[in-house]
Amino acid sequence: MMKRLISLLILAGLFLVLAGTASALTTKPVMPELLHDLVAGKTFKARMEGYATDEEMKNVTLYFSVYEQESYLADEVENLAVGDTIVIGGDDFVIRKIETDETGYKMTGLYTIYLSKNDKGLYTAITDTENRFYKNVFSFEVQAAPDFKFLDSGDPEAEKPVELTIKELIERYSDEQLNSMEENTVITFDDDGLVKQLEYLYTPWN
Repeated sequence: MMKRLISLLILAGLFLVLAGTASALTTKPVMPELLHDLVAGKTFKARMEGYATDEEMKNVTLYFSVYEQESYLADEVENLAVGDTIVIGGDDFVIRKIETDETGYKMTGLYTIYLSKNDKGLYTAITDTENRFYKNVFSFEVQAAPDFKFLDSGDPEAEKPVELTIKELIERYSDEQLNSMEENTVITFDDDGLVKQLEYLYTPWN
């Protein structure tokens, strides 16, 4: 009788342990509302700054800095004259010569820059060596979506990008095979604010 009672108690204890395990929950903090509203459903030029992941790469956090190309008011650019100064990349660029064509302005100083209007009616600059100037707008961390896609468009001769996984993105980044910059990295978010796609574009500096 005693042995049977002990067996029943052991079974009861085991049942309680299993029941407790089955009902154990894990909850995580939601994405900050400000970040969600800022990125959800949008696309940005960004530089990948790092990552954090579990061993199985099921939960991946990516770190980015978002950049925007420096831009200038149209009326200010269009009134510049020889001897005036335009600030490029934080440095004073003294204009020695100005030429115009259908695309905008060619300005010569210590080097040459070309200014053309973007779709917002602002002017952006590029040097004769194809260097553009960017401002760091904000930096953040975000989770990768379960259906995340890594599109490698780094081969200029390829007809379409190569579709890869989050694991392959991290492996390339870790091995320094991926030189992510604001010029060559475009990230897209889903409506939940998770990053669903990173496209790696071709540039001469890849």
